[in-house]
Amino acid sequence: MKIIYFGYDLFADCLERLPSLGVEVMAIYSFPSDGVCDFHDRVQTFALRRGIPFHIGPVTGAELNALAAAGCALMVSAGYAYRIPVEQTDLRGINLHPALLPLGRGPWPMPVTILRGLNASGVTLHKLAPRFDEGDILAQVAFPMAPHEDLQTLTGKLQTAAVSLLEAFFADPAAAWANAHPQEKGEYWPEPDEREMTISPDMTVAEADRILRAFRGVGCYFARADGERIPIREGRVWTAVPATAEGAYALRDGYLEILM
Repeated sequence: MKIIYFGYDLFADCLERLPSLGVEVMAIYSFPSDGVCDFHDRVQTFALRRGIPFHIGPVTGAELNALAAAGCALMVSAGYAYRIPVEQTDLRGINLHPALLPLGRGPWPMPVTILRGLNASGVTLHKLAPRFDEGDILAQVAFPMAPHEDLQTLTGKLQTAAVSLLEAFFADPAAAWANAHPQEKGEYWPEPDEREMTISPDMTVAEADRILRAFRGVGCYFARADGERIPIREGRVWTAVPATAEGAYALRDGYLEILM
């Protein structure tokens, strides 16, 4: 089967698995990397090594139809930042979303899952639709959240689950498509803002720890009592440390150690 792939490095394992599933990638579309949360290095390298056209930016209906005329049968999206104009083409499309839809629609559900203290997460494979994350569900993989799950460990679990979903889909695409079911009423999760990414001295250790875990690897902030906001690349909390510990800031029931 010939496909168009849309995405970045979050689900690059999926892209790299496709050739062994009998899938030919005709073109790859991604979006600009911010060098913090979003990277497309692996996706671009995959394209360059195989001579696959690689594009940065939104795809047009004309481009989709040109690829369809050249033999493309399916669009595969896995973390593409732009809306794909599905209403302008007859091509079918699927999307991998890192949450258990219909709960968790939105651009960055992983940290929200941790901030809300949810006990489960997973990946949903659904049909592409005109509105983000609202297409009929093809399949899901769910797993429990560990007591101290952080963004990095959660992302690893999501990546493994996403590969398994694609493997199952391409084993029998026609059956998967026929057995899809509409989503129920869902919930959209906006991308966390700076307030949700900021630890303050009046928080408990548990509250601070949750924020640190939700943004581990990408960073968050600590707001000191004097108003200065300190970027935190990595951090951890302690229920008790010596009062003279270098780099430690008092919280309501313990200390936050800032590792700059």
